[in-house]
Amino acid sequence: MRRAGLLLAVAALVVLGWLSLTMFATVDAQSAEDGPTVQGTRFENSWPDSVVVTALVDNAAEVESATFLYTILPEGALTREAAEISEGDVTRIRAEFPTRNPQLWIPAGADFEWHWEFVYASGETFETEPQIWRYEDPRFEWQSLKEGDLEIAWYHDRGVAETMMREGLQALEEISPFLGLDELIPIKVYVWANTEDARQVERIQSERFEESVITGGTRVLADLVHIYQPSRWVVRHELTHVLTKLAGEGPYGDLPAWLDEGMATIAEGDWLDRRGGALQFAINNDQVLSLRSMESPSNRPGFVDIFYGQSAAIVLYLLQQYGTDKMNELFSTFKEGSSVEDALQRVYGLDRETLDNDWRASVGLSPREVEEDRSTAIEDEVIAGPEVAEDEQATSEDAERQAQQSTAGQDDQEQEASQQAAQASDDDEPEQSAAARTEEEIAERTAEIQRRQDQRRSGPVFEVPAPFPWEYPLIGVAGALVLLSGLFLVRVLTPRRD
Repeated sequence: MRRAGLLLAVAALVVLGWLSLTMFATVDAQSAEDGPTVQGTRFENSWPDSVVVTALVDNAAEVESATFLYTILPEGALTREAAEISEGDVTRIRAEFPTRNPQLWIPAGADFEWHWEFVYASGETFETEPQIWRYEDPRFEWQSLKEGDLEIAWYHDRGVAETMMREGLQALEEISPFLGLDELIPIKVYVWANTEDARQVERIQSERFEESVITGGTRVLADLVHIYQPSRWVVRHELTHVLTKLAGEGPYGDLPAWLDEGMATIAEGDWLDRRGGALQFAINNDQVLSLRSMESPSNRPGFVDIFYGQSAAIVLYLLQQYGTDKMNELFSTFKEGSSVEDALQRVYGLDRETLDNDWRASVGLSPREVEEDRSTAIEDEVIAGPEVAEDEQATSEDAERQAQQSTAGQDDQEQEASQQAAQASDDDEPEQSAAARTEEEIAERTAEIQRRQDQRRSGPVFEVPAPFPWEYPLIGVAGALVLLSGLFLVRVLTPRRD
């Protein structure tokens, strides 16, 4: 009986201990679940370099560390910034994150989702509910217009903002069917009055800002557009980039530039008035770019108009020849992650060279010559001496003067377009002229260079010094003798005093 009672007592102690442990664990879990109480979070915009975030926190005595976490919407990665903890009657936490450096750049107008994370000494964590905050350029008092999926933020001229809204909505409505988009995401457009106001908006030492000034604006996020030179065609162009990204940007890379920029240029509406002259001149002189060279964007002033105009012309050709459904399919194929060659083959049954030549034929140009594979061929350019180089330079200058004379009767726009096309052609196909040479031309060229080298003047490579000009020292000596003679004569004629 005593033994049974002892066993019952031991069992009761075990149960009591288990209940106590469970209760304490529940209390600890409950305290962690309740967590610190954040009284309020303040954002201090230290434009343009950083943002300082501070908060007052109650019930934070057991907190060992705090972290500020945020994500740039709609596609940014989660970023963590450690916070400083200052204890007192109320615990104060502070974090700072950069907004304008090469590693992390947050564009003005970006929305980001943020929350605090607290870690107890026991290792348990507590996170606050996520919230949204918008980062803006604090130098101006921003106002906004909203209609449908589009928001226009402005500070300078409401009339300009209304024009941006009207043209933007029209562009979204006109271009969406070409891309197969039935639903859009909310889109924000921030409009600065001029480029000077926007100088601190872009990245530090960013070449992209100077490039963006050429077109008046840029798409900076999937849902955000910056406008630096407000005009109807700029907002239409840049909003179309939001649509092309939404419809066709896949997991492995961007769209080819000719497709992306071509669709955006078409959306401008009046693109022929600004780009058509240079494009037509390039067509007339067979100096258009190759499709392969147009897969990467370029804003070089030498051939900006040709690049944008030709991109639009190629996209229009595809729409006219194959229809809107095929264009929808092309964008969805890129969205899946296909390469340019695979996408064109799957949708149109064309490779890049065939599409290039088909478009050339549509504007009256003959097929582009197939480039010779010169990877194992010996280059036919012979390294010559200085006389040969001078002759080559003179020949090049003569050719340039003849080209200028042949275009003297054209207007200024056509002359500029000719120079743009010539530069573009040189950059685009540096090997085409060499590949087209025949063996006979190469032999003649080699013989000519050899002939010029044989005729080179023999002699020293330095100049023979001229005779020393002895006359100048002699004149100096004679002058000195005359002066001394005069002094001596004065001395002789001057009477002596006793």
